[in-house]
Amino acid sequence: MKNIILCTLFAFSFGLVSAQTEISAFNATGGGYSTTFLTDYQCLGVNPANLGWTRNDHKMNLGIGEGTVYLYSEPLTRKEVINDLFNNDDWLDLQGKKDAAKKFTDARLLGIGGWTWIGSSYQDDKIGGIAFNVRERLMWNSVLNDKAASFLFTGWRDPYFDQKITNQFGDTIEGISSNSQYASTVYKGTDQQMLHIREFNLGYGRKLLEIDDDVTWYGGFTVKYLLGFAGVQYYQDESGDLIGWSALSPAYDVDYDEPTPSAVTGKGMKKVGSGFGFDIGTTFQYKDLKVGIAVNDIGSINWDGNVYEGNDVRVYSIETDGMNNYNIFEQGELIVSDNHPDDPNEWTGLESKKVKLPMNLRGGASYRILEGLEVGVDLYMPLGEKVPGYYDQAIFGLGTHYDPAPWIQLSLGVVTGGNFGVNVPLGVTFIPVHNEKNTWSLGLGTGDLTTWFSDADPNVSLCFGILRFSFGQ
Repeated sequence: MKNIILCTLFAFSFGLVSAQTEISAFNATGGGYSTTFLTDYQCLGVNPANLGWTRNDHKMNLGIGEGTVYLYSEPLTRKEVINDLFNNDDWLDLQGKKDAAKKFTDARLLGIGGWTWIGSSYQDDKIGGIAFNVRERLMWNSVLNDKAASFLFTGWRDPYFDQKITNQFGDTIEGISSNSQYASTVYKGTDQQMLHIREFNLGYGRKLLEIDDDVTWYGGFTVKYLLGFAGVQYYQDESGDLIGWSALSPAYDVDYDEPTPSAVTGKGMKKVGSGFGFDIGTTFQYKDLKVGIAVNDIGSINWDGNVYEGNDVRVYSIETDGMNNYNIFEQGELIVSDNHPDDPNEWTGLESKKVKLPMNLRGGASYRILEGLEVGVDLYMPLGEKVPGYYDQAIFGLGTHYDPAPWIQLSLGVVTGGNFGVNVPLGVTFIPVHNEKNTWSLGLGTGDLTTWFSDADPNVSLCFGILRFSFGQ
């Protein structure tokens, strides 16, 4: 049976390649703040109250294919992320494997992706704004302890497996522990989570109060239907009890070698869960100052496909000498271990498991200093239970958006928190068509400019969009 810790590394690998985060708004990425910046369909999932106002004085907005990919790595340098993470050409010797295990011990690997398939909105000063989008969201967050990292790269060479089984040619094919320990002991400190969902968002926002054109109060809400493709969680709670469960679409190609009453057969990205959620937000404006606050992802997903619950069993044997390079995308699934023969199965199939969404609070403020120059601050605060998609810490951001000409927008900011260091995002948006009747904008950004000048703790990221239009006076 595949080990909880190691098999889900492969699950992450497929998700990062096939889906692109959390907010897939390329024109906001570089600024470091979004709670009072984004409007139209882009504000869904951030602050739906912003549907009550527009930036471009156009009634309709349409976007197709806006994407974001982040990969933050403490164990690997920027060069290793770019050159080795998807590459099988390099080959680690035994010392190289031991060094790799040390790199991954207590080091965070964070992958975030977002992809807006389509988004549209209609905004009117009298009736308010209504918006719809379909968006893919993926997040992987993991920290391995010393044993999990060592098993991943050195396999049965780790001293834990003190007995070896050989084949007819004298080659070692399996390592066994004569003093096997329970997973909660062996993997203590390891923390992994994964979430891959598709959202169908419908939001409404409008002006609630206006006083002398100086003070305006906006409110809004979003309802969302969710399709779940992957949910994984493995950690120990404060009492030391093991919390482990998994629900993965057949596309992730993870076989637990155990039956489950919620089995989903076949191939492809089939849903293994569904649910509902909603967001609520408000924005206050006083002249050129905006202050906004929103609570998002209130709701839950009922995972009812390929659902398994992990049991705290003894880690008994492993059938590999570890990964030969850093390409966890292709080799992660090869790390296979078994529990002790006298223990129950490592996995127990479930009919379903209801899990809350990663509820969060967003707050922020922005001030337009001059026409075309705005500064702002942002706060992302995790709320509720520790669930897949949940950030460990609050995230703070500040930055500016500057429009030096009608056809270009620049953004620069600083973002910190969330257990992924300090980042300096940068974005550029071009507007080749810009008139009273319609606009066309496209652009790209990076989540951390400093990554390209430093090797340590890289945040290799890209945000992009080429088909964003607005029209209608």
